[in-house]
Amino acid sequence: MSISLLLSSNEHKKKMSRCYNEVHKEIYGVGVTQLRIEAVADGMIMFLVKHQRVVALRALEDHYTELKQSVDSALHHEFKLRFQKKLSEEMDLPIQGVLRDYDPASEWACTLIIMES
Repeated sequence: MSISLLLSSNEHKKKMSRCYNEVHKEIYGVGVTQLRIEAVADGMIMFLVKHQRVVALRALEDHYTELKQSVDSALHHEFKLRFQKKLSEEMDLPIQGVLRDYDPASEWACTLIIMES
C-alpha cells in the first residue's frame, strides 16, 4: 500500500495516532497534546507531535547535564524500538527505520518513519 493511500484513510491515521500515543504513555507516563501525520516523501511518514517535557529530566538539567542527556537518549531509543514494533505488528507496515528528535523549549517532537522499499 502506498503512503498516500495509507494516509488518505482517517481510520489508518487514527490507528497510527493511537499507536504513537500508547507507546508515548508507556514510556513517559503521559499522552501527547497535539499530533499531526503527513507523508513527507514516497516511503516516509512524519509525525509532528507536541507533548509535555518529562519533569524528572527537567530536574536533572542544571546539575547533571550528562546524565540527563544519557537518559533522554536512552528514552528516545526505547521509544523508537517500541514504536516501530507496534506499527509493524498492529498495522503490518514494513518499516526500515525510525528517526526522532525533540525540542524541550518548544515541546515539539518530530518522528520520521522510513518504509522498506
